[in-house]
Amino acid sequence: MSTDPGGSCGWGEARTYAAQLPQLRVEARDPDHVPPVAEKVMVQFRVAWQDGAGAERSYTYDTGYKSPIPGTPFTHTVTQPPSGEPQIPSDAVIRWDARAYDGEAWGPWSSDGGAGRCEVVLDSVRPGAPAVGSVRYPDDGVWHPGGEAGVFTFSAADGDSDVVRFRYTFLGETSKSVAAGADGAASVSWTPKSSGRFRVEVESFDAAQNVSGRTVYEFLVS
Repeated sequence: MSTDPGGSCGWGEARTYAAQLPQLRVEARDPDHVPPVAEKVMVQFRVAWQDGAGAERSYTYDTGYKSPIPGTPFTHTVTQPPSGEPQIPSDAVIRWDARAYDGEAWGPWSSDGGAGRCEVVLDSVRPGAPAVGSVRYPDDGVWHPGGEAGVFTFSAADGDSDVVRFRYTFLGETSKSVAAGADGAASVSWTPKSSGRFRVEVESFDAAQNVSGRTVYEFLVS
């Protein structure tokens, strides 16, 4: 069981994140028959969430029939309710599971017994542009002596609690990434190789891989 985007099925602290309504994917089995003589089955997906007012909402979706061949997924892309009904809000935790039907009987829900529970957080909101600072090489329009490494600190914008990494590029170099700590910040060390006007460009990424606007931090090295 998995989601795209998102990845492998997880719940609680292991739940995944998606910047758009995800496609749900499962594989079904018919233990009464073995390929190549397996009967065709269908899969029913059950999707649930809380709307913006905190009310529980859910729906089910039935796929068509096909042979439950290993490696062949049954899929469903989560859809918003019809216009006029409460929608799935951003930051909603979407819960889902599935069960199979062989034309005679339904199998158990994948979440029965506590296993096979799947959750994915819908997060379509981009984080704000990060703050950048350096004590050794501040962005203050003043020339500062070079020749030594400077520590540059990247911080999530105020109100962003879900930033997981930063992508940064110093002038003339390839981009790199650094993970954000629990406080939403990260630090890197960089040494200018000459005098001149330099800059570092930084972007924030959240768990759903939404990317922020770019912060350009300029500093002068003598």
